[in-house]
Amino acid sequence: MPHLLDPRRQAALTDLLNLLPVPSMAAINWQLLDRALIHPSFSPTNNDELEFFGDSALRMAATCFLWRYFGDRRVGELTALRSTIVSDDTLSHIARAYALDRYLLIGASVRGDSKAQKTILADALEAVIGALYFSTNDLSLIQPWLDPHLRRVSDHVLTLPAMGNYKAKLQELTQRIWKCLPEYRTLNQTTPFQVEVWLGDRPLAGGRPKP
Repeated sequence: MPHLLDPRRQAALTDLLNLLPVPSMAAINWQLLDRALIHPSFSPTNNDELEFFGDSALRMAATCFLWRYFGDRRVGELTALRSTIVSDDTLSHIARAYALDRYLLIGASVRGDSKAQKTILADALEAVIGALYFSTNDLSLIQPWLDPHLRRVSDHVLTLPAMGNYKAKLQELTQRIWKCLPEYRTLNQTTPFQVEVWLGDRPLAGGRPKP
């Protein structure tokens, strides 16, 4: 260990790891964990890089989780499910479950910004995941506490009527927010043709069928 943390900070981070809980603290890189909980508004040495790498570790953990529990489902379903279980909404809920904001060092300039709190918490959780991943170079400190949350969210999402029916899901979304339905336009009649989804006078997305 290059240097020791302040004993109060060390104690706080130990409390957090007990809350998760991680299976073992012997391999923890405490400096990385400390850095994971420093917001850019607080210090130039912050969790930006760990959040970036933690995002990849999170997606790997989510993919492994889906393979274990839902490996018999279609790739399209798994892709949609993964996008939900790694979303800022899900991550911020998990972060709140562990009161992550108590351990996060954040500058006064954003502390009172309620609109930014979801993203701040989600980013901090990704950074913590990054710190735990780099402590062991595997998912052993992450999966034991993360998988139960992913399972709970997945089980809920799979009960939704629109799951697997993405056209219906999009229609529900646009009807609720913009009070109108999307329009599907075929750009040409040749093969391969391209289809675009429009909302009013705006194209939302486009794609071609697989050959």
